[in-house]
Amino acid sequence: MPLPCARFQIQVEGDQLLGLAPLIADCGATILVDHCGRPDLAAGLSQPAFAMLRELGRSGRAVVKLSGLAKFSRTAFPYEDTWPYVHALVDAFGIDRCLWGSDWPFLRAPERMDYGPLLSLVDRLFPDPRDRSKLLWETPTRLFGFGIHAVHVPAA
Repeated sequence: MPLPCARFQIQVEGDQLLGLAPLIADCGATILVDHCGRPDLAAGLSQPAFAMLRELGRSGRAVVKLSGLAKFSRTAFPYEDTWPYVHALVDAFGIDRCLWGSDWPFLRAPERMDYGPLLSLVDRLFPDPRDRSKLLWETPTRLFGFGIHAVHVPAA
């Protein structure tokens, strides 16, 4: 019997997503997966939990937040070792089911985190302005209902 929820957010790391598989399968909710699913980079792109996350993305039942790269990277900014995982998620979920997040307030950050460099990373990973618009505005607006009662302010 499906759980009575419209959507829920999960944060997992490593292979934890595998343990949630029965709950996810039975829930009719839209699932928001935080921090790219925090894969174990040493286990590679084909690790079972990351494969399950990509399959969940292909199912259309989930959205993934491309955030928290510092939480699973083994390198310093710009966390290039995470980029193949980000691109694999976009490929599986489609750009319309991905959103970018800063991970503010940077709890337990392994190093000093600043919003500006993280935002510049979006430009590096997603050079197409249409993709950035989807990641930064369109998907969050649709998912969370932002702007439903927005007031139009004319340009100066």
